[in-house]
Amino acid sequence: MSEKQDENVYPLFPILKGESVGESGEFSGRVYIVQSPDELSTEWEADHIVVLHHDLAKYLDDNPGILDDLFSNVRAVIAEFGESISDFASFSYVREAIGIIKVQDATHVLENDMHIRVVAEENIGEIFFVD
Repeated sequence: MSEKQDENVYPLFPILKGESVGESGEFSGRVYIVQSPDELSTEWEADHIVVLHHDLAKYLDDNPGILDDLFSNVRAVIAEFGESISDFASFSYVREAIGIIKVQDATHVLENDMHIRVVAEENIGEIFFVD
């Protein structure tokens, strides 16, 4: 028989996957879902992991300064859209923040204030449920 799993051990399987861009690493925090441009003017907390709805793709392409500001204020951003060679990836790298793109249905699976852990390594980004 296997030993009882320690309660502090993270789950082995991700709840969502995408492509990692910018910085590799891992970060645990609380989900903050952004579905409209107005929600991007939020005062970010240190543990926020911002999740961007796919409808924001064009808006952020047209307003790269907002994306740069976002990456300068949070440690991790998850997007339902994006390309590996893009402003998203560049700002993630320059600001040393984790960026995970192409995460299908992230705004439907995740909920505000959900505690998650994001792991970015080379071109793979994984999201784990913490509690």
